[in-house]
Amino acid sequence: MNTLTPTLILLFLLTSSVSFSQEKDTIDWDIAAFVQMDSFVVTASRSGFDVADFIEMVRTDESFYAAFKAIRFLSYSFENDITFYDKKGNSKANYQGQAQQYSDGKCREMYTFEELISGNFYKRKQKHRYYTAKLYDRLFFTHGKKCESKKVKETPPSSKMEEYIVELKKLIFQPGEKANVPFIGNKTAIFTPEMAKYYDYFIRSEKYQDQIDCYVFSATVKPEFQNKKEGKTVIKSLETYFDKASFQVVARDYQLRYATAVYDFDVKMKIELQQFNGQYVPTLITYDGQWDIPAKKPEIGKFSIRFWEYH
Repeated sequence: MNTLTPTLILLFLLTSSVSFSQEKDTIDWDIAAFVQMDSFVVTASRSGFDVADFIEMVRTDESFYAAFKAIRFLSYSFENDITFYDKKGNSKANYQGQAQQYSDGKCREMYTFEELISGNFYKRKQKHRYYTAKLYDRLFFTHGKKCESKKVKETPPSSKMEEYIVELKKLIFQPGEKANVPFIGNKTAIFTPEMAKYYDYFIRSEKYQDQIDCYVFSATVKPEFQNKKEGKTVIKSLETYFDKASFQVVARDYQLRYATAVYDFDVKMKIELQQFNGQYVPTLITYDGQWDIPAKKPEIGKFSIRFWEYH
């Protein structure tokens, strides 16, 4: 059994340098007719706001992906808090730390200046006990000096698992698109006629954190299909905030939940972005989830990572 669990895959997607297909499918049916709107959006639509165009932008926007690519080439400070729990909800391992990444635009190094570790977070010799923590370290921590090019390498996947990873990236950067993943298939394509019947879609106007005037797109599984064992859907909720001035994604919240005979996962994530030197970068990532696969111990964990002082 491959140890790349659903939780680890989701973490990998956030900062993976593997590119996904640039081909775009267009919506060939009027999904806009199924979208509910608050009074502010209705008024905007009368003044030129096009709901169909907005939905297409939700599907095809790639600036969110670009924000996560950017952190590989910037200097910043960041704070980490990772906790694992037993089945009763008791904390059994925790890592807290602060670090800084220094980058000259091509190469980066990391310096940790504060750590607090409790419980059985590590095995002997500082080896990771938890797969989620191991991949977290791989993605957000830099050991030694690492250099890489900003150019995207269009190389074909070298294995079946890499093919799945390329597809699974859509769950983060192009949510709602079809992902060719075993046992999931078309269930992530929430804008198709086949899947749309399971969802309520809504566009509203809201100030994000009382500061940024946004259009908010949400897709939520209808109440009658919310049962975990009812395997019709994978994306249980998706909420994306777009800055009205630029239509840039500034935040995204979502829940992925699915159960098969091979694996079982329930993951909630929240990601916030901010503008820095004309580009958007992440400021907060939170994760709350659990997964279970045969022959491996289930992992229940939460983490948050905050970024600041970009330069």
